[in-house]
This record gives sequence, C-alpha cells and structure tokens, in this order.
Amino acid sequence: MVELQIVILAVAGSSPVGRPVFCQNTDSDLAESKACMKAFNFAALVLLSALGMGTSRASLGDTEAQCVAKYGSESDVTDGLGYGVAGDRAVTFSLKTASGPLILRVVLLQGTVGHEGISSADPSHPLSQERMKALLDAESAGLKWRKGNSVFHTENSFSAGSTSGVVNWSRSDGAIAKFWVSGKARSQDLSGQMELSTKRFADTQAFFDKRDGTN
Repeated sequence: MVELQIVILAVAGSSPVGRPVFCQNTDSDLAESKACMKAFNFAALVLLSALGMGTSRASLGDTEAQCVAKYGSESDVTDGLGYGVAGDRAVTFSLKTASGPLILRVVLLQGTVGHEGISSADPSHPLSQERMKALLDAESAGLKWRKGNSVFHTENSFSAGSTSGVVNWSRSDGAIAKFWVSGKARSQDLSGQMELSTKRFADTQAFFDKRDGTN
C-alpha cells in the first residue's frame, strides 16, 4: 500500500496550479492538457482502488498465521467443525476497506485456507456483484476466473416479485467461487455475499455430501 501511495505522488509531481507536471498547458494546447488530466485522473483512480482493496484480498492457500498478519486479530474460532463438514478449523476476521467493512470467515483444511465466506459487515448494505467481482479478481493468483452457469428463482407476490440465486465461477486450477445474490425481480442490482473454495476443499466437501446423501 505504501508503494502505491508513492507511485501516485511520483506521477502527480508538483505544480503551482495543482496539476501533474506533465499536464501543464498553454492556451494553444488546452485540449491536449484536458485529455492528459483525464488520463491521469483515471490512473489515480485505479491506484486508489487498489489501495482500498489491499486489505480485502482473499486468502485461499494461506496459513492461519499469514491471515493474522494480513488482517489482524481473529475471532469466533471454531475447532472440530462436525461430521460431514470439510475443514479442521474456522476463524473470522473483520476487515476495514475503502469500500466498506467486510466479514471474512475462513475454513482451514490441513493447515491452509480451503474456503472463504465474504460478506458485508453491514447487513443493510450487502455486497454488490461488482464489488464481489473485484474481490474475486484479487484472488486470481495469476490465473483467470471464468463465469459459469447462473441459477435463479423468482417468487411473485402481490406487492412485488423477488429473485434469488447463485452465480458460479471457476478457475483453471480447479478453485471455485459462488455469488449468492437476491433482489427485486428483473432487477440488475442484485447483491449478497460470496464464497470461494480450493479444488481440494470442494472435492472433500463433495465427497462428504455424496457419502451422506446431501447433494
């Protein structure tokens, strides 16, 4: 995060009129200067967005100690997750980000994070699909997420219909993600929470579900 702040300052430079030094203009090149400022503002926005996302990066494959180093103290620690549940230990972290506070619940499988549940700390403001996608991209590990099938169910009522469902994603290494969303029927502004799993975790849970007849 400090390195990104330094980049922004270095790009901005200093000028008596509050513009980046490379965007100074005379009357003859005003249009070019405006275009330069627009490009600079966009680059700064990207960098600031990265700063805001820095503390909310997902942690598939991290150890518990690495998670604590990233996010601080843990809470709601649970050992022995029960019969038919993949994972050995679950812990919760509370994260403060530029886009709003998050709750991160991680499940450790054989010492590393195999599953994550990410939700807004404010139940009245669930995660938008755009924010979930940004969080997902932060968990790319240099690989690409591919959008899979989406399954939705719409309920009609006298006042208004509602839609709920899941948007599935997969990564080339077998990791998967799900956006659990809901909202008004036919709305494009569905929101909710998300979860991510490594292939090993997903396969282990699928084995338990098949064995117990719960899938």
